[in-house]
Amino acid sequence: LITAIEIPLSAAAAASEYVKVRERASYEFALTSAAAGIALAGGRIGEARLALGGVAHRPWRLRRAEQALVGVAPSRDAFRRAVEADFLDARPLEHNEFKVELAKRTAVRALAIAGGLA
Repeated sequence: LITAIEIPLSAAAAASEYVKVRERASYEFALTSAAAGIALAGGRIGEARLALGGVAHRPWRLRRAEQALVGVAPSRDAFRRAVEADFLDARPLEHNEFKVELAKRTAVRALAIAGGLA
């Protein structure tokens, strides 16, 4: 009989943000969404978590960006550079090519809000 499950809390959950972009302020599905979490240590990023929704058949974790952000001082430029790394191999379909730039901007915005820059 299992009575409890303990899941360790990630330090990146301390400062987090979720951004959803949709065409109207209705209950439509997101064109893209981003969830970001940042843990700062001495003014630099000690841990980062970043995932996108609405751009693939399942949520897409931006692991390259997460790794690139560790040890970096939070800034919009640092966030942009880190996010770019995960899109180098992106192969959008013809009808949704616009989502590449939209997803990048959404990810940067979520990171900026989580990092206290917005």
